[in-house]
Amino acid sequence: MKFPDRCAAPIRGWRLGAKAGFTLVEVMVATSILVVVVGGAVTFMSFAGLSASGITTQNIVSGQAGLALELIQNRTRFATYMNINPAGNVLTIGIDDDYTRDSNGDGKTYNDVNHLERFMFVGVNSTNAAACSTNSLVYISNVALNSPPRKLIPKGVRNLPLYNIFTVTNGVTAVIRFGIVDVNRRDYYQAVEIQGLAVSLNRNTNNFISIKP
Repeated sequence: MKFPDRCAAPIRGWRLGAKAGFTLVEVMVATSILVVVVGGAVTFMSFAGLSASGITTQNIVSGQAGLALELIQNRTRFATYMNINPAGNVLTIGIDDDYTRDSNGDGKTYNDVNHLERFMFVGVNSTNAAACSTNSLVYISNVALNSPPRKLIPKGVRNLPLYNIFTVTNGVTAVIRFGIVDVNRRDYYQAVEIQGLAVSLNRNTNNFISIKP
């Protein structure tokens, strides 16, 4: 039997003790692919975050608009007096706090004005989103006592095109129209528009649908 010659040259392409590895070209290709994959993942996560932030902001401004309108409607329901300023951005209502007492001496216990409440738009009358970014809507619970204003909507209140914030019809119905914009965020432009009616149900008014509280 013939044994292989230990001194013979090794098989071409192999060396005794050599380990497998990657060439520089292979490393560069793998790195390029990894950069593309990671970049795509980062971009996707960024857009997903902006989308979620935009949805949250939209829910916030919608909630602010709805709660503000609901408060105006609830307080106006008991109003014995209703008035707006010439600019249509301040709504003042009179409230009778005690239906057992005739404060004005006219023989009726339900039509007095014991105190005035006010809903007031503060800022620039405009429909431009950027110009209205700091506008607010506030509520003053007692005008005579100089009650501190409560911010119902802290920023972004604006007029709807061709409309005032407040309009009073036949002395008993207030029409409320306004929008809210949020343009100071990086999650694109978020906005909401709201319109509603606030009706006095006090019999002192001439509204045929009114009832005595």
